[in-house]
Amino acid sequence: MKIMYNSATCNHYGVCCEEAPELFSFAEDGSLRIQTYDIPPDLEDKARDACMMCPTQSIQVEEE
Repeated sequence: MKIMYNSATCNHYGVCCEEAPELFSFAEDGSLRIQTYDIPPDLEDKARDACMMCPTQSIQVEEE
């Protein structure tokens, strides 16, 4: 499973960071930082939840 991210539509609400801080955070410049694009099996549910909660649908998960 991989994270797909569209920076053009992200409004930096931070919902993903709250749902899955192991995968998402903000950089010092305010941009979204993806900790890893390859999601470990133990974080797959958190990644799905974060994607579903994103108000702009800027992050998606791609099943491999």
